[in-house]
Amino acid sequence: MNATHWRIQELQHHSADIAWLDAEEARRAYDLVGLHDSKTHLGLNVDTVDSIERLASGDDVAVASSWLRARMPGIQQVVVVFGEDECFVCSSAFLIENWPDIFVPSRDDAMIYSKDTPLILFYCHENQFELGQRIVFD
Repeated sequence: MNATHWRIQELQHHSADIAWLDAEEARRAYDLVGLHDSKTHLGLNVDTVDSIERLASGDDVAVASSWLRARMPGIQQVVVVFGEDECFVCSSAFLIENWPDIFVPSRDDAMIYSKDTPLILFYCHENQFELGQRIVFD
């Protein structure tokens, strides 16, 4: 990713905890989440994601953080995908503790998937989450 991209600047204060993907890795991540992104609504694709749970937390960060903590093991690596050239890797524990600072300022939707498990998460800019298990996982 281009070091001058606005999202890198926006998240610069987290640079010790996130690693931006290069162009090729970002494109692969974007293509992967595209398989699990619904084509009919904002959220996960029911044809490629199983056991979908939803949370509309509004502005209650504590509720959303608790919900995420109960569903995402804190020891895995996750890939956060904003767009085809805006992707980074971080630990799930870091994401759980910092999601408001990562997602809320830009008010963008994002897809997050685990590199270690079939877990996939959709974040909607209105502080709504969908979490499920990718049906096809290598």
